[in-house]
Amino acid sequence: MADDAVQQSADAERLRILIEAYRSGEDPDLSHACRAIWEILYARLPMLTVTKSKTAQHRRLETYLKKIGLPAGADLQYVVGPVLWFARERRVLPPAQDDERGAESWTLDHARYEEVGRALEEGRAAFGDWMANALRDLLVEQQ
Repeated sequence: MADDAVQQSADAERLRILIEAYRSGEDPDLSHACRAIWEILYARLPMLTVTKSKTAQHRRLETYLKKIGLPAGADLQYVVGPVLWFARERRVLPPAQDDERGAESWTLDHARYEEVGRALEEGRAAFGDWMANALRDLLVEQQ
């Protein structure tokens, strides 16, 4: 548990610095911030094994992003979504279930998770525009 608190603090500081860089014009397209968020969210995927519910998975990741400094807002789901879409497309996560099925756990294939983790830049290239646009909207709302 202490390791999680240390990681959360490190993630929060990393995100704070990247948001400051965006606001000062050093990262106008949010590429550095989005790259970091992809890494942060991908690292959290093993914590999603308690459910296949797409809503629950979104909420867990959204909650983490709020804990590390992103503002709450409707667009937060579009910051989280691309990482989940990529992970499902690459079969790291099982197909999402709707909420009527209830919580169903699953087992993470660690080898697959690590292999796909080395290709995060491909996911960001494919799905990153949704994340960047949603993140930009959230940060504008926060000011």
